[in-house]
Amino acid sequence: MRDDVKLLGTFDAESFLRDYWQKKPLLIRQALPAFESPIDADELAGLACEDNVESRLIEKRGDSYSVESGPFTEKRFTKLPKQEWTLLVQDVEKHLPDFAQYLDLFDFIPRWRIDDLMISVAAEGGGVGPHVDAYDVFLLQAKGRRRWRIAERFNPEIIPEMDLRVLKHFDAEQEWILEPGDMLYLPPNVAHDGVALDDDCMTWSIGFRAPSLRDMFSDFSEWLYQRLPEEKMYTDPDLAFAEARDGSISSSARTRMRDILRTAISVDDAVLDRWFGQFITEPKPWLQCEPPAATPEFEAFATRFRDGDALLRDSRALLAWSPADDGVLFFENGEARKMSRGMEDLLECVCTKRRIEFAGPQSMNDDAIELLRELHSAGVLHFASDVETEND
Repeated sequence: MRDDVKLLGTFDAESFLRDYWQKKPLLIRQALPAFESPIDADELAGLACEDNVESRLIEKRGDSYSVESGPFTEKRFTKLPKQEWTLLVQDVEKHLPDFAQYLDLFDFIPRWRIDDLMISVAAEGGGVGPHVDAYDVFLLQAKGRRRWRIAERFNPEIIPEMDLRVLKHFDAEQEWILEPGDMLYLPPNVAHDGVALDDDCMTWSIGFRAPSLRDMFSDFSEWLYQRLPEEKMYTDPDLAFAEARDGSISSSARTRMRDILRTAISVDDAVLDRWFGQFITEPKPWLQCEPPAATPEFEAFATRFRDGDALLRDSRALLAWSPADDGVLFFENGEARKMSRGMEDLLECVCTKRRIEFAGPQSMNDDAIELLRELHSAGVLHFASDVETEND
């Protein structure tokens, strides 16, 4: 990506957040002027053949759609029809780290909210049918043309017995044709249907994390369950003789049950904050950072870093931090660690910058460098010279 490429040119992020974010769609013509995709259809198909890469192949057959999940074989792609198919590949930036820089164009949204870059390539007529997403998405046209139709008011009924949740009835309220560099923003719960108008039509989808209440409650209840003492039992030292007479659950027993459960689920804000940071930075099992074979001891690491060997953040790393009453909490791939105040600037750098350079002893003391060394040991950071050697 060229250094002079900026999202939306004179885009006003504050106005966007105020007037459009999670409120209404926005079509942005030439959001990235003269955009040229650095990946082509064959390279994307090759990625979909690899293990640990989420991909789907969707074919339209009359009024129905079929869905296959990868990994695929090269032979499978030779059997595709000439029209009406779509290949989608998730988490492209985590498998191809150079693509992570494109997510930085959306730095007006909190980093922990950004989910992934999904890239789709389609033959003429290809699409996934009219549907609704429960999350925000920016749809960048990368190659060819795609017709987008949307509706903010729609019948939510879906076609039964189909792998995709395709709307049974869809009447478009607005319609556009997007060309390379054009972008469409859609907030949650706007019905949309995108159809490729050319062969080799490519769309980039930048999606944002929006965990459901069910998912959050399920994870939190499991997280809480693991922390409850096994020895804590229902007790009734005040058991009265009359409670055993008619086989009912007495009012006293119900009170005891309510008290013990309410004690368990009565958690303060600090506990909830810690859980949420761990939850929102938990990576998919197949997208874990890989620790290096060895990490230098502190002095060797510090010397190398201070002498100019920058650290690069792994594109799979999920990092965030938040203030705490007596310090700060740093969240790293689903784990939390308590840190002392004074580390906020370093944590901001680690969580937002993809390249970290030594900023002088006043900004990066021994404690700061030790944290960077530990992150290197976990595979979250890599020395730039090591990455460049691997790429040669």
